[in-house]
Amino acid sequence: MNREGFDPQALLHRVDGNLTLLQELVDLFGTEVPGMLAGIEKAIQQCSPSELERAGHKIKGSMLQLSAHAAAKIALQLEESGQTGSMEGTGLLLEKLTQEVNVLDQKLRSMLQNRLCR
Repeated sequence: MNREGFDPQALLHRVDGNLTLLQELVDLFGTEVPGMLAGIEKAIQQCSPSELERAGHKIKGSMLQLSAHAAAKIALQLEESGQTGSMEGTGLLLEKLTQEVNVLDQKLRSMLQNRLCR
C-alpha cells in the first residue's frame, strides 16, 4: 500500500473494480473538491480556525476515500491547525494541497482512461 502519494490499486479495490463507480467518483472529485479548496482559502483569509478545521476535515475524508494519502496528510495538517488555532503556515499548506489535488486529478483521469480503453 502506497501511503505517500496515490494508491490506484487501493482505489480500484475500494470500488470493487466497478468502472462506473470509479467514473462517478472522478466526476464527483472534479465538481466537489474545488469548492472544498475554496472553503479552506476562505477560512484562511477570514482567519477562522473553526472553519479551517471543518474544511480540512472534509477534504481529508474525500482524499482518503480516493486513496490519496499525500493530499490527506496535508489536509490533516490544515485540520490540526484549525484545532489548535494556529493559522501560521496555512497559506503554504493550501498551496501544497492544491498542487497535490491537481496531480491527483490528472492521475485519476489517466487511470480511468486506461481502464476504459482495455
